[in-house]
Amino acid sequence: MKFLFLLTLRSIQNLNNKRLLIVGIIAFSTQAYGNSTIGAETPLKPTSLSLSIQHQCSDPASSASHLIAEYEIVKYAIVKSDTSSNKLNQAIQLVLVRNSNEVAHQYPQTEITESWQLNHAEQIKSVRFFDKHARAIEYQPNERVHGKTETDWSYRNQLISDSLLNKFTTTKVSNEGCNRLESKTYTNRQITMHLTWFSELRIVNTFSIKDKQSGATLESWSLQSIQLSSDQITPFFKTRHGYLATDFADIGDDHTDPFLTNMMNLGFIEFGASGFYDTQGNAMTDNKGHAH
Repeated sequence: MKFLFLLTLRSIQNLNNKRLLIVGIIAFSTQAYGNSTIGAETPLKPTSLSLSIQHQCSDPASSASHLIAEYEIVKYAIVKSDTSSNKLNQAIQLVLVRNSNEVAHQYPQTEITESWQLNHAEQIKSVRFFDKHARAIEYQPNERVHGKTETDWSYRNQLISDSLLNKFTTTKVSNEGCNRLESKTYTNRQITMHLTWFSELRIVNTFSIKDKQSGATLESWSLQSIQLSSDQITPFFKTRHGYLATDFADIGDDHTDPFLTNMMNLGFIEFGASGFYDTQGNAMTDNKGHAH
């Protein structure tokens, strides 16, 4: 048996009277299957990223819809006790894979991939792939999970929704074409967000959230590498589409499948969120709505 470490939303602590999301680690025992992680490339420096994009990109529209982007996400917290104050940093890997009307978020550390397909009726079908088990749970368009339905394609495709992006103020623009990089900021009473954005590719380069009162960084995102029109994209989705799939609506009818029973007990069947979160742990789309 091999331990698979699952990143979960574990607890919320106070930091200068602001609630801060902390990512904890829960380990559970599971049987090992093959590793299906894309990439594991050496992180590129910012200048190297721009050169890589310039070298790979000839058509911004085509490149934006077929790419692989690897991110490192770091969540910060100060955990205080009566005698000490310790800084807790938790790093998470996220791989964004786009293939036209299908997008996936792969989490190598948990060996779980979430994907979304946009159909001709502008409806979104969600699938959660358990890569270690070669299994999948399918969620039909408009299916309500936790009382919510998937309606915002931009949020899944870009990691940040258009509605939130439109609230940012652009402070600087550099480069042209695929390399066009926009620096943006957004602030409210509690937090300040900084974003650098490859606007032609609609890809986040860097993103950070800071506590407005203390100036402490709560969370940061950084693009580590990017591949445009990669030949890994088609096999990535083809492999997962070959998994044994179960419709979410049918799960309660089968009490004999050990995998489904185990995943339900661990809370991984109902669909989770990925993307940007606010300081209360809500997925951020705009000030009024939260996507889960």
